[in-house]
Amino acid sequence: MSARTSGGRRSQARATHRSGPHVGPVAVTPIRVTLLIALIGGFGFLGYAVIVRDQLQVPLLATGFAVVGIVLGAMAILAVNGVLKAGRDGRDGLAVITAVVGGLIAVAALLSLAGAVIMGLIWTGTQGA
Repeated sequence: MSARTSGGRRSQARATHRSGPHVGPVAVTPIRVTLLIALIGGFGFLGYAVIVRDQLQVPLLATGFAVVGIVLGAMAILAVNGVLKAGRDGRDGLAVITAVVGGLIAVAALLSLAGAVIMGLIWTGTQGA
């Protein structure tokens, strides 16, 4: 049995194991839908916090940044899972692309969490005044 035959069977097996709903090549899973809704909600909450002009603007911004940071962190963890899965399947290009995108998502998560900490420090610094 040659490498070409076994590779062909692997791609056929991969194509037949595609069950459930998909958007293009991406499977629609409950965790992905939940994270997408939470990310949209977090950005919407941040947008509201930027627009509102009252004494609670800073804690609202801190909360929004924290929610977005947590969601992006969860997405980065899912990207690690995707890198491992693509690497095991022998799809090296997809593994590299997923690793780069997951790294960028992780950086965005850390920046968002840093924004939440900064907003929290600003809020606690203004309480005594």
